[in-house]
Amino acid sequence: MKTNKFILFTIFAAFLVSCDSQLDQDPRQREDAAITLSTESGISNILSGTYAILADANAYGGRVQVSGDLLAQTGSTTTTDFRWRGTFATFRQMYTKTMLVDNTQVRDIWEAYYQTINATNMVVENIGLVQDPARAKVMIAEAKFLQSLAYFDLVRFFAKPFDAALSANSQLGVVVRPKAIYDFANTDLAKERSSVDEVYKLVIDGLNQAYTDLPVDNGFYANKYAAKALLARVYLQQQNYPAALAAAQDVIANSGAKLSATYKDAFNHDANQAEDIFAIQITKQTGSNQLVNHYGSEDVGGRGGDIEIRTTYLNKFTDLNDERRNFNYINPDNGRRLTSKYTNQFGDVPVIRLAEMLLIRAECNFRLASSTGATPLADINALRTRAKATNFTAITLNQILSERVLELAMEGFGVHDIKRTKGSVTSTIPWNSNLLVFPIPLRETDNNKKITQNPGY
Repeated sequence: MKTNKFILFTIFAAFLVSCDSQLDQDPRQREDAAITLSTESGISNILSGTYAILADANAYGGRVQVSGDLLAQTGSTTTTDFRWRGTFATFRQMYTKTMLVDNTQVRDIWEAYYQTINATNMVVENIGLVQDPARAKVMIAEAKFLQSLAYFDLVRFFAKPFDAALSANSQLGVVVRPKAIYDFANTDLAKERSSVDEVYKLVIDGLNQAYTDLPVDNGFYANKYAAKALLARVYLQQQNYPAALAAAQDVIANSGAKLSATYKDAFNHDANQAEDIFAIQITKQTGSNQLVNHYGSEDVGGRGGDIEIRTTYLNKFTDLNDERRNFNYINPDNGRRLTSKYTNQFGDVPVIRLAEMLLIRAECNFRLASSTGATPLADINALRTRAKATNFTAITLNQILSERVLELAMEGFGVHDIKRTKGSVTSTIPWNSNLLVFPIPLRETDNNKKITQNPGY
């Protein structure tokens, strides 16, 4: 084990990916790595801190979801579903598809995920300090889950989409860091990106290990079915419908998760609810709910509505009584229509809901002409019944895909669904456009001389 001095947040485990960033931390929050990496409690704190990294504003504290939403919008005030009205130039670049290599939001998302990867590598490499073998096994499994989540989002944002029609997805993915970095100032960071195929394999292998070794009940931390649910999402992104179906069915049948009684009940709560398969915990001490910041009005702690719902989105609902259509409010200060999904400034952020698993099962069953667990019609009608929308009497693939938009809107799925279904944002921006891929951040290309920049940047 290395004992080089490096700057470590003992509370948030904010392991930074550049030596420049290390100079910015408060000395009162620093601790010598030799201390933290020599005790069982130190390793446990690193793992707990990794969850806090993901609760940060630059990850699942909100900006990852906002980015996924804005990339899926047209940038037009007349045709977009959700209009960007904020003053952040970095988000406006995503909305208008004019991203630059020095976009700080893109940079911060990259860094938050590599902080996660580095922290989880530290946990795995120093797990020998944990005396209880059963506890050590669970900690490694949690680390694998969190690392897989980070790599999956990195490869979806920073690489060309996975395409099942290709014999090999050899297009450049992201940099794989298999070992922890303990001393950034004296470590050679030069490394080329692995292929998309290689990154997806790493993600799937990590989640399978997590599923095997995680318990069914792990408090609000990742458990067995969080890993299997994320696997369902990963397989769906690969268009591996049999595997996605099997994973979603396992979660639906065995996790104990249930749909919330109402659509409203799935959001703005301070403790995990029956529908939550994995949620990011936001408190006054840890995390930052940037979803409220960008989607909410001033009176709920937001900026007044950086992201406004347009009539183009409301018109997608065929039933005017659908609670999902009406789950919004008008900001009296500026007249903008805003979602009601994010009105609790310290509410937990749902990352994986049971509703998503029903949508995956419905889509995969339809594509495979099967009815594992339930028919596609039954799964879609379960969601529509919960939303008090008129049930369908028959179902098409387009209706299933549309139901994803209605159910999961403003939860970060937009651009990823466009890519996997080979749709388009506009007639000139198809699913595989360079404009829908983040640039490799300027700071990374400055520090990593072997990395290849994405096309168009």
